[in-house]
Amino acid sequence: MVAGFAATIGAGSILFSLPVPYLLETPGPTFDTLGSADGQELIQVDQASSHEVTGELRLTTVGAYGTDPGSLGLVRLAEGYFNADDALIPYDLIYPRDSTAEERENQSAAEMTSSQDAASAAALEYLGMRVGVGIDQPQTDAAKAVFRQGDELTSINGQPVEGFASLKRLLEEVEPGSEIEVGLDRDGEAVNVDLKTGRSEDGRTLLGVTVVFNLPIEIKFGVEDIGGPSAGSMFALGIIDKLGPDDLAGGRVIAGTGTVDAEGAIGAIGGIRQKMIGAKRDGAEVFLAPAANCDEVSGHEPPGMEVVKVSSLDDAVRALAAVRSGDSAALPRC
Repeated sequence: MVAGFAATIGAGSILFSLPVPYLLETPGPTFDTLGSADGQELIQVDQASSHEVTGELRLTTVGAYGTDPGSLGLVRLAEGYFNADDALIPYDLIYPRDSTAEERENQSAAEMTSSQDAASAAALEYLGMRVGVGIDQPQTDAAKAVFRQGDELTSINGQPVEGFASLKRLLEEVEPGSEIEVGLDRDGEAVNVDLKTGRSEDGRTLLGVTVVFNLPIEIKFGVEDIGGPSAGSMFALGIIDKLGPDDLAGGRVIAGTGTVDAEGAIGAIGGIRQKMIGAKRDGAEVFLAPAANCDEVSGHEPPGMEVVKVSSLDDAVRALAAVRSGDSAALPRC
C-alpha cells in the first residue's frame, strides 16, 4: 500500500509538471500614453502641449504564459482554467510550432514599431499636418527600374500626394496594370518617372514598393517589453492629445485597444476580454473597443465601465468629446 501510494503521488507529480500545448492569457498591466514609465515618457514629442493634461489614456496589454512551445505546465493550466479572467488558447493558433523564441520576439517588436509608425502618421494627418510618403524599398522589377530608396512621392499623374491617405485615394483612381507618371523629391530635386503599376490579389493598384513616413515633427516612444500592434489606437490618441488643442481624457481614466493604420482605421486585436479586465482593475471608467471585436466584447463588459465601440480615430475622438461633455449615453456599444 505504501509503495502504491508513493507511486501514485509520484505519477501525479510528473503528470502535473508535464508541459501542455496551450497559451494562457491573463489581464496584463496598462500604461498611460500621456504619462511616464520607469522615468521615461511613453510618447515624446518636440513640441509643447497647448493645454494641461488632466486625465489618462491607457493602453492595455495581455500577460502570456507558455509562449515557448510546451512551457505551460498542467498546474498553471488548471489555475487558468478555473479563473474566469484568464483564457486558454491552443498554441498553434497563435504561433507556428517550429518558430524560435528569437523569431517570435523579433516579430512582436517589428509589429510594435510598425504600429507606432502608423499611429504617428495617422495622428499627424488627423491634426492636419502633412506626412511625407517615402520609398523604403522598391520590390518589383518595374519599381526597381525607376525608384531609389529615399525618394519621396510628391504626385501621381500630376495630382499632389499630401499624405498616405491621399496616396491611397489617388491609386484607387488608377487601373491596375496601367502606366502612370509619378512625381518624386529625390535629394531635393524634382523628378518625374513613368511606372507600370501592379495588381494585388484583391485587385488594388500597387506601386511595388514599401514605404516609410517622413514626419514633420519628431516623435519617440519610451515603451519597453511590450510587443505587437494592438496599442496603435491609444498611441495615436496620445499623440493627438499632446499636439492638438483638446485635453482628450478631460480628467477621466480612459483605456482602450486596437490596431491603427496610417489612414486612422482601428482594427481587431486579441485578448480583448483580458484587456477590459485589466483596464477596470487600473481604474478605467471608459474603454474604447474596436468594432471588429464586438462579438467578443458583448456580454463581457466589466460592471461599472463604459465600453464604446470605435472603427476609426475620428470615432474615438468624437467619443471622448461626448464623454467630456457628460453626454455619452448615445455612443455606440457592442
